[in-house]
Parts: sequence; structure tokens; C-alpha cells
Amino acid sequence: MQLFGTDGIRGRFASSPSDDEAAIKALLSSREISPRLFRLIGEALGAMMEYGEEVVIGWDQRPGNSALVEALTQGFHLRGVMVTWAGEVATPGLQASMLRKGAVMGCMVTASHNPVTDSGVKVFDQYGYKSMPEYEAQVSDIIAKLAREEREVDEPELHRLAIPDTEFDGSAVHRELLERRFSLFEKCFANIAGNHREEGLAIDASGGSADGWLVEWLNAKGIPANAVASPVAMNVNCGAGAFSPSDEWTWEQLRSNPQEHLLLTHLAEKCRDRVPDGWRVGSIVAAALDGDGDRCLLIEVTSTGLGIFDGDMMADALMRAGGESWRLAASIEADLGLAVDFQTAVGDRWLSAALSPPATQSTRLLLGAEIPPVIGCEDSGHLVLAAPHPRIKNHWSLVGDGIASLLAVLAAQRRLSGLPKGGFERGWKRRISVMGVERARWDGKNTIADIVEEIARRTITGWGMVENWRHTDIQGETSLLLLEAEVDGFSMSIGIRNSGTEAKTNVSIRLAPQIMGLSEPAKVLLGEIEQVLQRELVV
Repeated sequence: MQLFGTDGIRGRFASSPSDDEAAIKALLSSREISPRLFRLIGEALGAMMEYGEEVVIGWDQRPGNSALVEALTQGFHLRGVMVTWAGEVATPGLQASMLRKGAVMGCMVTASHNPVTDSGVKVFDQYGYKSMPEYEAQVSDIIAKLAREEREVDEPELHRLAIPDTEFDGSAVHRELLERRFSLFEKCFANIAGNHREEGLAIDASGGSADGWLVEWLNAKGIPANAVASPVAMNVNCGAGAFSPSDEWTWEQLRSNPQEHLLLTHLAEKCRDRVPDGWRVGSIVAAALDGDGDRCLLIEVTSTGLGIFDGDMMADALMRAGGESWRLAASIEADLGLAVDFQTAVGDRWLSAALSPPATQSTRLLLGAEIPPVIGCEDSGHLVLAAPHPRIKNHWSLVGDGIASLLAVLAAQRRLSGLPKGGFERGWKRRISVMGVERARWDGKNTIADIVEEIARRTITGWGMVENWRHTDIQGETSLLLLEAEVDGFSMSIGIRNSGTEAKTNVSIRLAPQIMGLSEPAKVLLGEIEQVLQRELVV
């Protein structure tokens, strides 16, 4: 039994069922999480620790999180683990907080970009890396065993166990670290402040912890910024999670069509009468974080309107500004025009794993007096960069931080402004999600996968000289069908995988820049695959 997905455990918040086994079944069958389940999770994670060791817990603004945090605390205390609360904080702030405290584990109670009705937990080890499948399988087994045991804890005792041993302000730790990173990015690339339009960057923090301080902090740093309207709740019509990396909007669309997304509404108002003077093609005019603050997508001015400046483009800017020594890890959904050193499964934990020192070293932290020249990227805006350890000099962790990514890209763009024009030649890619699926029906290897491959082979054969057709396996992708080939000597791929956090199956097609002319037949093929999956997978 595996209870974890791509990035921790996530599901819709629900009331606790009557017993532990029912709490597990609710997660597996209905994607529901409850305080009862979280007490089990805390116990199981605590069973992997030594008595008296410390865990730091942080959370974001979701309606059920207070109950989940208390239940998680109860579970750890039942195993004799010391619990520190870091308060409401971004995921990178929780990671920094546990490293500052020297804790053995960190737990972030969040569901990232998922709807506000969801929540979940992300787990970090003593080096600040997210948990990996082998460890998660052990925790899942312990949860199952605990659920079968006969054990009761009375209410007064549970109330006592829900109280943390210590508390501190994790968000303040995050801001302190961002101060250091700001200076490091300026030293590595160029001054960030002083080269920005009077209109300022529009900032959408998706209702996360940065909502209360980020815009003021940026302005104090000399980066003019303004906030969009506050959302009715986290991730509702706001944030990076509502965008696709390929999204773009013409000036006419922005002016004439009402926009649900608060950031687009804000930008449409700015250009309602005319395009602001400071908006030149290539200008970054806005940034959108996701709910837990670990990723960022930017919006740039295009020749026809506005478009997403995605994680691939952000990574490319950093690579060009940083120089030839920088190494890049990217997920299987990265643009085929991007020069990648390591290809990984989807999820920033796999990016970190590809870039981190080997497990045989005495420490998993990166070492050096300067920023380690490594980048991990997903086109969704997850960038993994080295962050200075809050306690240990010349040691660096790897973490995804949307605000740090924004700062790094602004510094890189400033440096690139004085260099010859460049940048990778973008390929073509399109991704769709088939919603409401029963994910168990798709494993990337069954009869449905055979049907999809047959359709793909038959269609792509008509595109040109097709060679080197192959299946590619990627560590960490348990439901992936990744078909790759060369068409007239240039790369293309089709990837189908279950979402690790929601009831959906994702399909993507990528074409190398040299065969972008095949985008129209690729769209037709994408539609055919979508129809098959709709028919076979949707409940």
C-alpha cells in the first residue's frame, strides 16, 4: 500500500471516520484526508525517528489545517518526538526553519496549488530534501499496521498531546534567508534593483503566506511592485496553479473578455486604454506564486499581448547568465529545445535528487563558498536552486522557492540585458489533463497503453521519416508511458502519466524546434489520445 503521491499526501479535508482503517480507506478510495488519518501519519513518521528527536511543523491558510496540525502533533507525541510549530509559512520557509532548528524532520501541511478544500503533508529529511518513494512505502506500511492495532487514547490525553513543545515564527526565518539570497543573486548575476518600470511588477501570492509582506518587501528592495486584489480564498481564481506554461493572451482578448483570474484582471485594467510605456516585448510585468510559495510563473510582454514566461525559460535565463559551469536537471515535460544534463521524473524532489551529492557522502548538503551552479526546473515554475544553510557556513541545501526564483531571474535578466541576444530555440509542446479518472485504470503498460501506442505509431508514421521509436523508463514514474522517436532526424515525445495529487491523467506532446511545423497534426493526435482516455478512464 502506498499512500503518498508525487509530492506527499493530499486529499479533500473531511471529518474523521470512526476508526483508523476507515480513515485509510477514505484516502485510497475517495481522496479524503482527516485528522484521524493525520494522527496515524504522525505516529508512523515518529516511528521512523529516535525518541526525543525534533520535528518542525508548518502550514498554510486552509480551513482544516488547524485540526490536521494538532492531529499530526498528537501522532508524533505518541512516539515521544519533540514537536515545534513554525506557524503559517511557505514551504521553503518550513524547510529553512527545520534546518535552522537542526531538526531531524520537517512537515509542511499544505496541498500546494490544489483547491483550498484540499490539504495534505510534505515531508522533509534532516538535509531539507523531500521524502522519496522507498521511505514513503515504509511509512505507509507502518500506518497500515497501526490501523490494525487495538488502541485507544482518551480525550484529555489527546488534548494534551496536541500542544507543541515550542513555537517560533518560521515566516521570519524565511524572510531572513531571502535577504541573504537577494545579496547572493546580485553577486552572482547583477544588481536586481534599479532597472524596473514605474508601473512595477504585479504580484499574485495566491492567498499564501507572502500576501501580507512580499509587495512591501520588494518595494523596500528597490523593485517596484504592486499587489493584485485579495482572493476570496487560497488558490481561488489566482496563483500559478491556474496557469499553463503555454498560456498567452492577445491585447484584444485582455481588453474585451472578462478575466476570472485576478492577476489577468489586474493586468487587463493596466492596458485597457493603451499599452503602458514601460511594457516592451520581453519585459517581465507580473509574477504568480502558488499557495504554498514553492514555485513561480512570470508573465512577459509578447509581440501580440502577454504570455507565460515558464520554468523552462526561467532556467534558460539563469543558465545563460550564470555561464557554462552551470548544470541543469529538468523533468520529462521540459521543452526539447532546452539543453538538459539530467532528465528526471515530475516532482521537484527528483530534481533535487539528480543535483544533490551522492548518499555515500558524510553530508547530503552541497559544499562551497559560492552558490553551487545547479538548477532544477519544471515548466510549471518549480525551480530548485541552492540556498545557504541557515546554520552551517559554506553548506547549501536545495529547495524550490517561488520568491527566490523571481529574484534570481530578475538578476539574470539584468545581466543578460548587457550581453548579445540569445536564449534557447523553443520547441513546441502541449499538455492536457483528462479529469475525473480512476487512476488505477492507467499504469502505462496495460491494454489501454497499447491502444494509445498503436494510434501514435500509425499517426506519426505519416509525419515523415520516423526512426528510433522507443519506450523510455524514468525512475520515480510508476504510471508513465513515454514514447520517443526522431522524425526527419529531430526529437519528439508523447508522455502520459497519472497526476500524483489529483484524480486526473496528464498527456503531453513535445516537438523539437526544427519540427514545430508538425504542431497542427500533433494537436489532432493529442485529441485522439484524449478521446481514448476519456472513454477508458473516466469514472
